[in-house]
Amino acid sequence: MRILVTGATGFLGGVTAHELARRGHTVTGLGRDMEKSVALEAGGIEFVRADLRNPADWLPALDAADAVLHAAARSTLWGQWQDFVADNIVVSREIARACAERGLRLVHISTPSVYNATGLSRRVPESAPIGPRFDSPYARSKYLAELEVTAIHPEATLLRPRGIYGIGDTSIIPRLSRALRSGRLPRLVRGEVHTELTHVRNVAHAARLALEGVAPGIYNVTDGVAVPIWATLDALADALGVARPARYIPARLVENAARIMELAAHLHPAQPEPTLTASGVRLLTRPMTLDLTRARERLGYSPVIHPREGLAEVLAAARP
Repeated sequence: MRILVTGATGFLGGVTAHELARRGHTVTGLGRDMEKSVALEAGGIEFVRADLRNPADWLPALDAADAVLHAAARSTLWGQWQDFVADNIVVSREIARACAERGLRLVHISTPSVYNATGLSRRVPESAPIGPRFDSPYARSKYLAELEVTAIHPEATLLRPRGIYGIGDTSIIPRLSRALRSGRLPRLVRGEVHTELTHVRNVAHAARLALEGVAPGIYNVTDGVAVPIWATLDALADALGVARPARYIPARLVENAARIMELAAHLHPAQPEPTLTASGVRLLTRPMTLDLTRARERLGYSPVIHPREGLAEVLAAARP
């Protein structure tokens, strides 16, 4: 199969592009990072430099494709709404339209962040009612992108992987590492909080199953096993050789302080990202597990990496 991967110079896009190529598919990767394109081409992946906001950069590549994996996104808890609209909603809509017009298979990477404001926490199904409130502009933009994609390309597969991590992660582990190294991260709960994460290779596995099969609709994707957030933070601190979070401050106080920091950042002309965001605090203090029944039954999904193995790999890489 000839597969076009957007965001191929990113974390998820790059890992999945290499996995698809190893499986014998002909892969073309779209991205903007010329330095990372070297690794793609070394893995037998054709690279096309493209700004996804400019369809002229990527539309010609669809003529040589059978399927598209849309992994590119503005994936951050902070930013200006117009950028989330341009990168997550408009780009997704245009890619879905182009795929539908050409009869191409489309797998779109979304996020279970859309569930964060629902109040649900255990075995959350894809059918959970979502909106109108969202806990971040990122979550709101990704949900609106889902609506665009499903309306334009009803046969598309949409994956909602939670908390993608692994070697090469540029978001979760680096952010937590910076917070631990700063020594300013308090202990926000007295007990433990269990949540699910998703190793990048598990997401790549789910994406491959969706590309090779015919399974339209929305699917939750995780490692399938809940992990203790604060025990994992302690283990990460040990690996980094820094102090574990010890001083307890109630999460509600920290979240309120984060809201004030966000307001101050919004009032600043440059709108710099604050060191703490309310949605970031909630990720460390609110449990969540997802129902994988649909992915198991319709995609044939079963995690290929257990979180015990995946987190051990990440912790080993974090050691000085």
